[in-house]
Formats: sequence, C-alpha cells, structure tokens
Amino acid sequence: MTLIDHLTLVEETRSDINRKHDLVDVMFLVISAIMAGAEGWRDIETYGEAKADWLRQYRPFTHGIPCRHTIARILRSVVVESLLDALLSWLNEHRIHHGKPVIAFDGKVLRGSYRNKSSEAVQLVTAYDTENGLVLSQKATPSKKGELATVRDMLDVLNIKGAVVTLDALHCQRETLEKIQDKKAHIVVQVKHNQPNLRKAVQSQFQAVFDANKEEVVAEHKETAHGRKEERYVFQLKAKLPPELEEKWPTIRSIIAVERHRTMKGKGTVDTAYYVSSLSPKHKMIGHYIRQHWRIENSQHYILDVLFKEDASRIAIGDAVENMGLFRRFVLNILKQSTCGAPSQRNKLKRAGWDDNYRAELFFG
Repeated sequence: MTLIDHLTLVEETRSDINRKHDLVDVMFLVISAIMAGAEGWRDIETYGEAKADWLRQYRPFTHGIPCRHTIARILRSVVVESLLDALLSWLNEHRIHHGKPVIAFDGKVLRGSYRNKSSEAVQLVTAYDTENGLVLSQKATPSKKGELATVRDMLDVLNIKGAVVTLDALHCQRETLEKIQDKKAHIVVQVKHNQPNLRKAVQSQFQAVFDANKEEVVAEHKETAHGRKEERYVFQLKAKLPPELEEKWPTIRSIIAVERHRTMKGKGTVDTAYYVSSLSPKHKMIGHYIRQHWRIENSQHYILDVLFKEDASRIAIGDAVENMGLFRRFVLNILKQSTCGAPSQRNKLKRAGWDDNYRAELFFG
C-alpha cells in the first residue's frame, strides 16, 4: 500500500454536507509542506499555492488549495487514533528490524502550543525505536503526572514482544513493570527518590560491594567533546532486595549502577545513577540500552526543535496540535528511513523543499 492508500483509512468528524475539500488531499498537502520546511498554517497555505501543480500529480484538489483557516479546521476534525493507525501501518511496512528492538518512552512539551497560559501547553508522549530512529507511537497527556497512565495505555496497544523497554524514573512503578512483563518484553528503568526504599536498597547493595573492593566493570565508555571529557562505567549485580521489596517488585532480576566521571576546564565531578531491570545481571548489553534511551533526546527532540521548529510553533487549536505533532514525527520517520540524496536530516529536509523529484521519491519510492 502507498502512503495515499494508508491516508484513505483516516476517519474524520466533519458532516457529509461540509466537505468541500477532501481529507486525503489536505493531509497530503500538510505532510508535503512539513517535508518542505513549513512550520505553521500560513506556511502550509503558501506552499500549497506554490506547489499546486506538483500536488495535483498525486491528488485531485478539485476545489483548489484550502486557506490556512480551513486547513486548521479540517485537521481538528481528524480522529487522532485513526491517523496514528494509518501512519504507523505505513511505517511498519517499511520498518527494518535489527536484532532486539530498544523502545524508549519519553514525554516532550510543545512549548508554544498554548493560547493564554504556558502551563496549558500540550505534552506528547512518544514511543521511540532507538535502534532505527523511528517514532512508533504518540499520545497527548495533560500533565507530567498524566504521563504514567498515558504510557500504560500505549503499552496496551503496542506490540513490544521481545523488545527492551527503557523508561525514566517516573515510570518505576510496579504496575508498569508488570504490564511490560505480561507483554513478554524486558524493562530497564532508572530508580530515583520517587521510590526511596527501592533506591536505598539498590544503593546499599552496591555500596557493600564497593566497600569490599569486589566490584567488576561490565562495560565502559569514554568520550571527549567540546572541551569535556567523560568516562562511564557500568556495574551490574543480581538483585538481592529485602523480602518486603522483593515481594513488591517481583519483575526485578538485576540492579545496575552507572558511574560518570566528568572533567571540564580542569574541574572533575563524579555521579552515579541507578537502574533496575528484568534482564539477567550477566546480560552484557544493559549499559548499551541505557545509552540508547538518551537518544530520544538527541535524535528526536533535538531534531524536532532545530529542524521543524516545534517548540516555536504557535499552533494551539485543540486536536490539531496533536495531529501536527504526529505529522512532524511521521516526516521525521520518512527522513530517517531514506538512505539517498543527502548526508544529514537537515540536508534531506532542505532538498525535499527544493527538489520535487526527491520529495516524490521520499514519499513513494
């Protein structure tokens, strides 16, 4: 199925008597405009008028290019779940699997998506395939605390069998860990002060090993960049929790300590982060999975803000915010999947804006 075939599956709430512009036409216009660097409604309208002949090679646009207000209104009518299903079914047809997938869940606030109060800005939670650099799912949440339920809802519908799921400390919750285990996936999650008893037990077990000089480095990583030198050492142990904690956290098999030594301008710091996992303490890739979780910040959030200007976007109309966020992530998926034409995501986006043939190749192969 082509991209257009998948878009025809998207549902909308407009009445039959109020459909001057075809939904698939409008969605294809929006995706193409974002691919060419459009950031807001006016940009999309301007792009449509400039590229009407190219757009009509693939869709009729019987009533011409809609104005920006109409584009916004139509996107508000899109049923988010059906749009997500359509775009992700396209992704799954093109996604390439490389061994055990590492799926990171993380939230991102769209800082410009509010009318009156910055506290009303939309937050999107994303499931991100860190190995392939692809967004697998997205869902809006009303607040940071609401992220807990949102991630659990996403876990209910995603196929994560055989994957390693990485989460930040907010999601170190028994219900979440057991849900992931029930889906036949593994978990690596950071432990902070929101679980004080668990963190204290993990820290104490490592401290006893360090005091006895029996620690063993499982993995290490060294890097130097921008005048900063960093060394990371990973330690892993079989979890030996007190009985009451073992009963509360039955999915935890191993505990992990990542010790970071940083040196910048002659000054050094050392800090230690703690994690728990359902993987065996002898598993050699846990340190790699932890590093992969950081990629959702570097490989997705950074690109969305720098290339797509997502934080600067002032789109703040109901469901259109979530839909536009999904379209941006879909375009990012297309860029990530492409191996032709340009050496970086920025170059690909620039060329897609200038070269009609290259844009068509990205969409239709």
